[in-house]
Amino acid sequence: MGSATPSAAAASFPAGSSALPTASAPFRSEQPSIGYISLDESQVFVQAVSAGIRQAADAAGIDLIECDSGWTREGVQACAGQLAAAGVHGVISFQPFADLAAGVCETTGDAPTIGIVYDQGPCQISLLAIDQAESGRLAGAAMGAFAAERWDCDVKAWVSLGSGSDDPIGGARMDGFRDGYQEHCALPSDTRALADAQHMVTARTQVATALGKIKGKPILVAGVSDIAILGAMQAATDAGRANQVWYGGQLADPEVRAEIACNDHYIASVAQLPEHFGTTLVPALIEAMAGGEVAPRIDAALEVVTAANVRTLFPDTPACDE
Repeated sequence: MGSATPSAAAASFPAGSSALPTASAPFRSEQPSIGYISLDESQVFVQAVSAGIRQAADAAGIDLIECDSGWTREGVQACAGQLAAAGVHGVISFQPFADLAAGVCETTGDAPTIGIVYDQGPCQISLLAIDQAESGRLAGAAMGAFAAERWDCDVKAWVSLGSGSDDPIGGARMDGFRDGYQEHCALPSDTRALADAQHMVTARTQVATALGKIKGKPILVAGVSDIAILGAMQAATDAGRANQVWYGGQLADPEVRAEIACNDHYIASVAQLPEHFGTTLVPALIEAMAGGEVAPRIDAALEVVTAANVRTLFPDTPACDE
């Protein structure tokens, strides 16, 4: 995963040079290199992003200096200093703190920067954006099409597992879920929105409570993450209602792919394919470092994931039990 220490080759400075950047003449390594500020390597999604960037840099034959910010302000600032000391020529940044962006640019000598999801300030030349509302809409539309075909839209309840008002990314996904579903069916009169339900434990607890109040079937559960859906599935099993609940999720994380492949009640998820980000970002940054033009926005691909295509998209999906 992300390393807090650059490789010896990447960190070897020209004779007589300073390891610290200055505003007038920032240090640049003799060998072109890319710096990468990771969001938080404890997150599966981020691990996939990092692995893809690493592979793309290796394929391009360019040094990559990685630093994990740990999703902290102090980590971001430390990473900026590390990349400056290594003399990187360009930066890929997955740091989320808007008020730190200009300082990171200054510290790295305004090295051309491509952001991931979050704006990276005045040195940003391009941003990889994920249309979260569209990601939710795709999953919601799959659920709506399923409900229309299976039950002629006669659904007892809709339960949304959201993350809270302070998370615009999660909010956009959940709005998209509802919009997509309503392309095929009207939402049922019993519609429940659960906040702080993005985690397995909180989803399990809240869905257990909701199921205690919902009589009848079928019940649809839309999750801001597939991890939340796993918690909801456990709650339904605990309540003896596993056959009454169907699910749609987000991200198609490795932990849920076997469920998508093998559980008839898992309608669909949507993959944002973070493992492929690097194949676009690294060549784009290298082009910018050479003085070329780069599109100001790069849109991440989105893919609806169902039992029909999960093994094509992710060949290492575990086999179903016989």
